[in-house]
Amino acid sequence: EGHTISVSDIWFIATFMKKLSTRAGDIAGFEADGVRLNPSGEFIPCDVVVPCIGFERSNHLCEELTDRTMMKTTNYLDKDIMYLADALIDEGAFNSFFGSSVLEYGKFFTNVYVEGLKRGDELGPRLWGDDTVTVPINDRKWMQYITSGFKLIQGDTAIAAHARKQVDERTRHFWRTLPPKSFVEVNRMEWEESHTRLNGGVPVPKSQQLPYFFDDAPKWC
Repeated sequence: EGHTISVSDIWFIATFMKKLSTRAGDIAGFEADGVRLNPSGEFIPCDVVVPCIGFERSNHLCEELTDRTMMKTTNYLDKDIMYLADALIDEGAFNSFFGSSVLEYGKFFTNVYVEGLKRGDELGPRLWGDDTVTVPINDRKWMQYITSGFKLIQGDTAIAAHARKQVDERTRHFWRTLPPKSFVEVNRMEWEESHTRLNGGVPVPKSQQLPYFFDDAPKWC
């Protein structure tokens, strides 16, 4: 929970090439020639351990500044008080119109906040009131505010218009800067180059590469 390897090409390619294997868990302890995992107890022989997994979340700062530990899945702490920050990446993190972009998520909920300022009496119950879900600040997940965003879009024409405009502008930007066909061509080159890099600079024949999955992607757009 909270991982991002599932959107990394190099993770898939390295696993396919048997340059990488993955375990889920914590390091229970170090031994002379490796580490032991918790809770499985599995021993992994190793020469070097690089502690570069994970990060310290900053939600405690929000709690300290506001004296609150709970919030709404619409990102509201209270009336006219919104907390916009990244959350735990869960299984539904990319099932939204802002994709995996925290910036696009911030744009949308900033517009929601403005609508709340203008129409608090009307929208209040759905933004910070009883018509939305309360969760601990330290347990926020992407799918929570995605679900709330969809609910707001379905229930309010002004918020729906903001979302529609945001998607239209982003779509125009993509088509102007890197159309789907061009993106796939570049991504395929990077895909093949990743095999070469992981193979010590020696090109890998296409027949031995992990098959590229996205040739038909331009047709989806």
